[in-house]
Amino acid sequence: MRIRVTAGFWLLLGAFWLLDRQGVTLPFLLAAGLHEAGHLAALRALKIPVYALELRTSGAVIRAELPGGPREAWALAAGPAVNLLLALLFWRSQPLFGLCNLSLALWNLLPIPGRDGAGLLRLCRRGGNPTSRIEKRITHE
Repeated sequence: MRIRVTAGFWLLLGAFWLLDRQGVTLPFLLAAGLHEAGHLAALRALKIPVYALELRTSGAVIRAELPGGPREAWALAAGPAVNLLLALLFWRSQPLFGLCNLSLALWNLLPIPGRDGAGLLRLCRRGGNPTSRIEKRITHE
């Protein structure tokens, strides 16, 4: 798997780090990283080849050959599922980390193009048969 980090990602990360007065950047980055790890773990468990992980200003992009149907749905749902689980586990002991996870899960479940929710909705509408199986994207902000 190839990992690519754009200059824009580093600039955005630096800006957040410098402007963050509430200490949100680190818990949010951890939540986002665990979100992507959820997708990658699901893809690996489902034996779906992953070609690349790209970190961009618009979020992370995982390039994989998604098969459609239930296997693709599991891969799409894995990221938000990890965030929801972490939100439940850390809500009382680490409320900021819990809130970052909850926010990330809800944002990614919205049916907005590029979000996990849009991919899940597309699979439901098409009965699990996507129009193109190669180089689909899972993107997150």
